[in-house]
Amino acid sequence: MSLPQMHYTSAPPGPDGSGFRFTAVTPGVPSSVLREAEQLIGYEPPRDAPSRPTPSDLALFPEMFSYTRLSDGSGLLSRTVYTGADYSGRWGNFHAHAVHLTAGDRLPGDLPPIAAWGAPQWADRTPEDGTPPALDAFTPAHPAGLEAELTAFAAERLPRLAAVLADLRRLAETPHAPQIVLAEEDTRRIAHWVMLVNAALPRDFARALTFTTYTRRPQQARQQIIGVRPEDVRSVSGQPHRYSVHDCSDPSAAPAAGADAWARTAAAVWAAGAHQLLRRAAETAGAEPFASGPLAAIALARGIAVPEDARTDAVAWVRAHPGALDEATLTRFLRAVCDVDSGAPELPSDTLADLLGALQGRVSVALTAPLTARLVSRAVRGGATALPPLPPEALPEPYRGELAAESGEELRRALRDPLTPLTRVIELLRVARLLGVAHEDLSAGLAERFRDGLLSRPGTATAEAIRDALADSGALRDEVSFLLDARASDDPPGVSRALRDARLPVDGTPGSLPHLRMCVAAPTLRPGGTGGVSGSGSGSGVRAADGAGVREREREQAWFRDRNGELHKLLRIAGVPHHESSLVLRTAFALVWDDRVPTAAEASQLLSETGARPHIAAGTWDHLVAAAVDAPTDDKEAPLLARQLLATAPDAVGRSILDDLRLLSLVHDMEERKGSGWTSRVRALAGSARPNVRDRATAVLARRLLDRDRPGDELGELARSDDGDLIAAYASAARTPVFRNVLRETPSRAADCFVDWSAHVGASPRWDLTRRALLDEVLRPVVQGFTDGEVFAVEQALGRLSANRAADFEAWNRPTGGLGRFLRRRGRKPATPTSPWRGDVKPPDGKQGR
Repeated sequence: MSLPQMHYTSAPPGPDGSGFRFTAVTPGVPSSVLREAEQLIGYEPPRDAPSRPTPSDLALFPEMFSYTRLSDGSGLLSRTVYTGADYSGRWGNFHAHAVHLTAGDRLPGDLPPIAAWGAPQWADRTPEDGTPPALDAFTPAHPAGLEAELTAFAAERLPRLAAVLADLRRLAETPHAPQIVLAEEDTRRIAHWVMLVNAALPRDFARALTFTTYTRRPQQARQQIIGVRPEDVRSVSGQPHRYSVHDCSDPSAAPAAGADAWARTAAAVWAAGAHQLLRRAAETAGAEPFASGPLAAIALARGIAVPEDARTDAVAWVRAHPGALDEATLTRFLRAVCDVDSGAPELPSDTLADLLGALQGRVSVALTAPLTARLVSRAVRGGATALPPLPPEALPEPYRGELAAESGEELRRALRDPLTPLTRVIELLRVARLLGVAHEDLSAGLAERFRDGLLSRPGTATAEAIRDALADSGALRDEVSFLLDARASDDPPGVSRALRDARLPVDGTPGSLPHLRMCVAAPTLRPGGTGGVSGSGSGSGVRAADGAGVREREREQAWFRDRNGELHKLLRIAGVPHHESSLVLRTAFALVWDDRVPTAAEASQLLSETGARPHIAAGTWDHLVAAAVDAPTDDKEAPLLARQLLATAPDAVGRSILDDLRLLSLVHDMEERKGSGWTSRVRALAGSARPNVRDRATAVLARRLLDRDRPGDELGELARSDDGDLIAAYASAARTPVFRNVLRETPSRAADCFVDWSAHVGASPRWDLTRRALLDEVLRPVVQGFTDGEVFAVEQALGRLSANRAADFEAWNRPTGGLGRFLRRRGRKPATPTSPWRGDVKPPDGKQGR
């Protein structure tokens, strides 16, 4: 590729005239390029430049070296110097030498434009033949000590270099970002600035970066980097939306804030004299432009201190790209991030743990050994982050032996300390196994802490960590299992709930750890595995809508239908006959019924299957008794259970509960219509019975006293007792809608009640009040609703008993006066042809009523 050349200067008088003009141009350069270039290559001397410079003064004039993007997309690389011979009469004389790069072209050798600084191809005068050929290449100048000079310059400008790089990053990512203005006394330093930033920038952006090392009018400059002398910087100050100004001539001026991690890392790399790492990082697999991670990782591997946030980025990048660094670089990098003597703040343990987890299985343990050793050392000292799972070979010698010798006693002391948090104890146990530190003699105390941790924190991350720790130590797991088995015999539901989520495996021979075996099995037997009723509440309808929900609900129903069967399943799992160990029965009982008592039917079945003595020995006898005395009043099995309890072990029934069971047993007799003396027996037992049992007995007695076939003189016994509770219960039973319907449907029962409620007059005050109220308020409304035939049936039934009773009924039922008889007949139902009456005694033929 060839570069057309242009020379521009103030020409002496001649055939073409005098003044500033192009004095030599390679043929083929478009006139539009020449017109635009003429506006860019003009030179104004510094304000304090001498008007008549000597040759030594000319060497001090700033050189304007520029790369500019033209309006057609092509590029103009130019160098303008002051010559001092004045033909123009205004600014003195200067000579500009430029080359033109068409759009998309680059310098030969793919050099960045700044590489042409100081190249010998630049001329200070117009060629004598007047027509320069196209330039084939630039020879980059490499004066001795340039690299050392740039390194020293980067170290001197380190804070500002980071700020300038951050501005350039913004320019690369946002084309309309502010232009960068650099003020230096020596404008050759601007070229150094451009060289520094070019080494740090991505290749494509560096090749396209526009700049000028000097201008008197920065507000008119079009380049991205504009070099000025300090006296000219004021014209662009105070315009942060257009210019990012860095006055490097003022040592007291603070650099602009906001430099990102990449910019600060790149500046540190340049200051360390390792600028070649910038290109290597950009070419590393997985690296992104302006990513601080790969650059910081490679810099750390070279021993270069990088900013703290860049160290974190480096670890994150290596974690995400574990194969991007070669083995030697990765080894040095890991040593650098683990080095505590570097003076840099230590990285958080969780950061290092994540890095180790990413590298495990991808690189050899020899490479990760320093990282593993660092994490293990921190864990002993009290690091807050858990170690990732580590195989025994993760810490090879000499790291393992050195750490064991250094930390072994401290580790054992922390394991013995009861104040050491349980999560830290778990972590330290892992470290002890990894280092081979003996701790078996501490198992007893540790087992107690683990047992308490499982019981007090069920379902938590701590319980899960305990389970994992026990899975790694068979001896410690056995210790904890024996302790849990002992606790399970005292609190089976609590242990079962604690183990529900921990999923602790139970080892040992059959018959060992019987209580723990049942506690582990109980949640799996119970529907839902929750130890309670599942499928209820707002979500039950949704669950029942699919097959799984239906099956779960059916399982729940089966569970509650056959909890006795579940009890026997647990006893089989225990492996110890409950006749040999009564505590096994107690544990199984508590797991099945948890914090509730069995139903009366379940208790009755248990009593039939096992007998009373095992339950008395196990302490579950009281639950069977409670199933009877605490049963709902509509539980039909409770009275039979009470009779069963009294028959099997009356000596085991406490005195305070004995009358309750006897009263329930009497309820069974009354419901079966067996025996006699009910009223006196209920009265004798009710005073010391529980309210629910007493209410049940009085209610059953009341219903039986309303029956026709009550034995003996039970109603007379009630009337004479003057017992308020019994008489009130009798009255309540008679007033129920059910009994009123019986009276309406069966006139003969109305006759019986008239006899009962007219009897025993004067037996007791309460009875007299009650019977009169029942006659007036219950029986009279019923009789008034009878047809004539039904009234006749009542009279006939009473007449068969006694003529006096029939007469008493007729007198009781006779209305007073003609109006009363009329009203009574209006309210009575007429007999219908299809049903003359509903009584059980018919009137004489041809007679409807009286």
